[in-house]
Amino acid sequence: MQESVDLSKIPQLDGWIADGGDFDPRTFLLSSVTIGEAAAMSLLLWPEFTEYRSCVFLRFLFDTQAIDKWFGELKGDGRAVESVVNHLHLWDVFAPKTEPEYVLVSELAPKLGEMWMAALKRTFSSREFVVSVTSEANDYGPTVSFRSA
Repeated sequence: MQESVDLSKIPQLDGWIADGGDFDPRTFLLSSVTIGEAAAMSLLLWPEFTEYRSCVFLRFLFDTQAIDKWFGELKGDGRAVESVVNHLHLWDVFAPKTEPEYVLVSELAPKLGEMWMAALKRTFSSREFVVSVTSEANDYGPTVSFRSA
């Protein structure tokens, strides 16, 4: 199980965390996040999937023509195609502006990976998957991807 992230140094949360207390997301979210933003975030945190050519893809990244092209370039290796297509750079979703935000995005990546794995297991109970989380040292910022095992 992942450790709790330290939100105390995030400027947007200044004043929302009592000294030495826990952060209660309810009032912050009520005053800061729209229903549309929450709905969009839910698709990132617990994604929907599309099956195509015996592979599984994130629905929000699914593009038939691009996937067919990857199948050609990767000589029909479905796992390799899944890894390429189901590859999300968190810097393409979030724009950290301060050092604590960069740290927090890196801490979010493993949590996102756990949620993706849970969603995959729930949706495809008879299949096995590998979820990978890399740090900015290895890629363009924290990155989460998955493929069939």
